[in-house]
Amino acid sequence: MSNSISQFFIITTFIFFLSNVNGQEIKNKSITLNHENLVTVEKTRIDILFDLLNSNEEEKAYKKAKTLTKLLKTKESSIRLSLLISHYFNKKTQLDSMSFYANKALKNSEGITNDSLRRILASSSYNLLALSSKKRGLFEASKKYHLKGIEILEKQQKGYFYYANLHGLANVYMGLGDYTNAIKYLKQCLDYKDDEEIMIGSYLNLGTAYGQKKEYETSNSYLKKIKSLCSETNNWQCQAASTLNIGANYEEAGKTEQALKYYDESLKIAKENKLYAIESIANNDIGRLLYSLKRYDEAKLYFLNALHIALEYNFLDQQKEIYLKLKEIAVYQNDYENAYALMTRYSEVKDYIAKMQNDQDINELDIKFKTLQKENEIKDLTFKNNNKMLLLKNQEKAIENLNLQKTIEKKQNENELLKLKEVTQNKVNQINLLEKDKQLKESEILREKQVRKIIIIGFLVLLIPIIALSFVYYQKQKAQLLINKKQKEISEQKNKAILKDQELKLIKAEIEGQDKERIRIAQELHDSVGGNLAAIKLQLNNSSYGKENEIKRINSQINDTYNQIRSISHNLLPKRFNQNNFCEIVAEYQNNLATASNIDATFSAHPRTEINKIDENILVEVYHIIQELITNTIKHAQADKIELQLNLIENLFSVIFEDNGIGFNIESNTDGIGLTNIKNRINNLNGSLHIDSTLNRGSIFNIEIPIL
Repeated sequence: MSNSISQFFIITTFIFFLSNVNGQEIKNKSITLNHENLVTVEKTRIDILFDLLNSNEEEKAYKKAKTLTKLLKTKESSIRLSLLISHYFNKKTQLDSMSFYANKALKNSEGITNDSLRRILASSSYNLLALSSKKRGLFEASKKYHLKGIEILEKQQKGYFYYANLHGLANVYMGLGDYTNAIKYLKQCLDYKDDEEIMIGSYLNLGTAYGQKKEYETSNSYLKKIKSLCSETNNWQCQAASTLNIGANYEEAGKTEQALKYYDESLKIAKENKLYAIESIANNDIGRLLYSLKRYDEAKLYFLNALHIALEYNFLDQQKEIYLKLKEIAVYQNDYENAYALMTRYSEVKDYIAKMQNDQDINELDIKFKTLQKENEIKDLTFKNNNKMLLLKNQEKAIENLNLQKTIEKKQNENELLKLKEVTQNKVNQINLLEKDKQLKESEILREKQVRKIIIIGFLVLLIPIIALSFVYYQKQKAQLLINKKQKEISEQKNKAILKDQELKLIKAEIEGQDKERIRIAQELHDSVGGNLAAIKLQLNNSSYGKENEIKRINSQINDTYNQIRSISHNLLPKRFNQNNFCEIVAEYQNNLATASNIDATFSAHPRTEINKIDENILVEVYHIIQELITNTIKHAQADKIELQLNLIENLFSVIFEDNGIGFNIESNTDGIGLTNIKNRINNLNGSLHIDSTLNRGSIFNIEIPIL
């Protein structure tokens, strides 16, 4: 069957894994009452954000999540919030950020004392890591994470996260061509009735699996049923996926025109709803079908569209297939140089996937999971055999009861014949009465029709003037709205002009302040330091070196000059750091520049008191790093929002700076003076820098500095 179905399982997992991570009520009886109440309150706030995320208001959910990060007090809530942000990046197909927050949640879950809660949070983290690997085409790595997510919940009651990982594992087996195991685990998922999305995803993937086994009639029955259901609920992801796979079934059956029809429909849905993974696969499938029809130029266009999306969102498995097809078209068109380049790219992607999937733990986890599955099957068979024995005994008793029942039924039949005669006579009498009632009702219906006609005429007489008045009122309201709109535009223009004047005044004041400071420093150096040095020079020229008093006086003037230089240097540094208010200085600096540049700025620090007490030398360096980050953003990023977070966790000082600007390609970017200075300062503090940035998606700078 076509490769689109073998790739499709990547998409179907989008459908249900955005369910609420906090769907199960978990209580930790070992913690104090105050902490338990705080966890409950914070969990409720995070649940609201999950509802927004699942209602396609992901931007609103993400913005509120970033705000909530500053307010959370408990580790459990911080982990849940990391999982929510990972789900957000899953919807945005930003796989690096998705993995970063999932790994963060997994690492922090190790410190949870409640064993049940720890297992559930860890299983959810493994599930997200598996999804990220699957979208990259790394099926073996995805398989490993799903097996870990299942294994960690095997010893407790199976709930949502167990079946979420089991469904993901079934999809991995589909990707590896093991459709027997895929169907087996998908049918097990249908036993879980508490989540509608898992059920939809299981039916959808069953249709895909049967299609791969060439049981097209069974496959299409599943797929068309799910497509109809998803259409009623406006589930575009599900609609696009089921349509794509119906087309694949028709292609495999040799019905090319019908296959193209369904592929085009799926591509249209994916484009309209920004379903990039499905859009890439649909383009690839149409290209492959046109290639088989020898329509090479058309096929090449669709392959290039698919490749563009696969490169942007790092879909490795699709890249590999597309490079191979483009190579074949280039060979057919005698473009051997391009064919060689495409074959080279194909080999590079293939080697990279093989390297990423080389994990020794995968087979051990797979064997362990299959062993547990077989033990469960043996228990089920034993239970079924016991039930069959009980059924045989019950059947023997049922035969005895049937013989007794037949004897009783003979007597009952005789009595029923007598009753039937009486009933027949009663029905004849009832029919006569019904005919009389019918005549009375017909006369009543005629009278009611006449009354209705009179009422309708009266209603129309009243309705026409009301409509005329409503139309006049509507025209007046429309005119008033236009007037209000014009007035609003005029006031907005005035406000913009005022804001620009204020910005110019602020910048002018800042420049004047800098000029005054330069003049003051120059005067200090000229009047005090310069004068002292001139005096020392004259004394050295005129003195005889043997005089002890002359040497002491010169030495005193040199000390005085040194102290003046030291005082001037100290005046250049922000003195207020010594007053335990570093965070306030940073916030004031950020707000001043943001206001002058018309940028929306957010600042948070936790815990402020402890951060303010950090060694002054470190704070001065961090202050200069923050200055450089904000200046670079204003100069180059074209951002309208920036966010700065300062955190002190144990002995690690963390600085997270984020903007929503144009971003940059980390691999091809050449470090400028500003970024080089930042890296040098971080290296001097023995810190580390992690940059997460892509074109048109903003940048995140994560700096961690050890505090000894």
